[in-house]
Amino acid sequence: MKNNFTMEMAIKAGDILLTEKPFVYVLSSKEKGVRCDNCLQKLKVLKCSGCQFVHYCGRLCQKNAWNEHKWECANLKRVAPKIIPDGARMLAKIINRLGRGDGHSYRAYYSTMSFRMWKDLMSHYPDLKKDVKRMDHFTSLCVVLFEFLQDISLPNTVELMGMYGRMVINSFTILDIDMNSIGTGIYLASSIIDHSCNPNAVATFDGKTINIRAIKDMPLLDWRQIRISYIDLLKTPYDRQTELLENYYFLCECDRCFDETQLKVLHAAKCPNSKCDNPVKIPWRDSCELVRKPSAGTQDDQCNQNGDPTNGHCDIDATNNIEAGPKDLECSACGAKCSEKYVDVFKKAMEFTEMHLLNMKGTSVAYVDVCKFCLEKQEGVLHPLNVMHAQTLDHAFDALIQVQLWETACVYAERLIPCFRFYYGERHPLVGLLHLKYGKILLYKMDLPKALEQLKMSEKILKITHGDRHPLYKEQLLPLLSQAMLEC
Repeated sequence: MKNNFTMEMAIKAGDILLTEKPFVYVLSSKEKGVRCDNCLQKLKVLKCSGCQFVHYCGRLCQKNAWNEHKWECANLKRVAPKIIPDGARMLAKIINRLGRGDGHSYRAYYSTMSFRMWKDLMSHYPDLKKDVKRMDHFTSLCVVLFEFLQDISLPNTVELMGMYGRMVINSFTILDIDMNSIGTGIYLASSIIDHSCNPNAVATFDGKTINIRAIKDMPLLDWRQIRISYIDLLKTPYDRQTELLENYYFLCECDRCFDETQLKVLHAAKCPNSKCDNPVKIPWRDSCELVRKPSAGTQDDQCNQNGDPTNGHCDIDATNNIEAGPKDLECSACGAKCSEKYVDVFKKAMEFTEMHLLNMKGTSVAYVDVCKFCLEKQEGVLHPLNVMHAQTLDHAFDALIQVQLWETACVYAERLIPCFRFYYGERHPLVGLLHLKYGKILLYKMDLPKALEQLKMSEKILKITHGDRHPLYKEQLLPLLSQAMLEC
């Protein structure tokens, strides 16, 4: 753990606020045999000679991991060829560290004098008991643990459920340099940070080490005011709030969720007047809430993940759940009317896009033809910042890279950049990564001036979000930037 700041020091964007190793972690099973279980790097790996389950890139990583792996090694070998689910492995590691190691006494410092321990993590026990989906998951994990952990006494059900609650509520998704999920870890000190859809800090990873960096200037370091985003922001506030409620049991009421500028464009149509870029509100289905408003009875009880009260916005009418009136079907800026045919085309484009986005949700591969078809239907009727349009462009861009259709990928990248900046903000790892990918394609196509422009934009963002020592910055961005500068 590292934190070189005192409470009185001003914070600049790009400053690293905290560096921390995980309390426990697991490499995702989908990365098994591809990445080292210790350093999480993607390279040639060899199986552990004992369990034949975990993999290491060399003797040094195997040696460094042995103290944590030796108890697991024998258990994995005994239950082979059964595969232990990631959640069960994670919970088993927690049980082992608390039962045999320093788990109960371990202190994770986030400042010189302040620290967090395992007992400080919230388990949300009452919420967990009412969550049918998670209780089913907990029950299934218990069945696995009873078979897997025969060499250690399991805690009683109440204690075990408390451990499970702390695990699911406080886990971080470990990301690789392309911002893809490769594992899960619990970071005690970092768990003090609450959520905001308009964060002032960001969590990035170098292997299994988490780095918390500021992305905005702050007058001083006050951990009560530090915010990261727990979820993907390329969604409606309603969808973000739903995800947070289901996974963390709190209703987000940050200013970003109730931002009128965002609410106006989320499901907006393009103005029929080609010279006007104002979003037009066309209700396209009966129930179309864009944001959840807390009820008056629960507002006082509403808390964020770490128990702090949130700010209410009950006085704001921020839904799109109304019947269409005459003014809803005309542009508020230029007065252009939306014809019945225009409204019908918009509604069909939205319905069609929603269906295919749901079909692509959770899949590892987006379909180029489906994305293109959706974008064709959206053309000329969906506002350029409409969230469904942005999500379709995102899927399409990734799909085009996979099939190496560079020309079309460039077209979509140009349209996707303003969407990413609008939803993620100017300083977000995904925005920097998008500029990097686009710049790399342009460099390949020998469009050198534009490639240099995109790579410089990426450098400006990634230097803040990742720092100039991160592998993404040093090993991927800088060589491309140097090449573009030399060839220009």
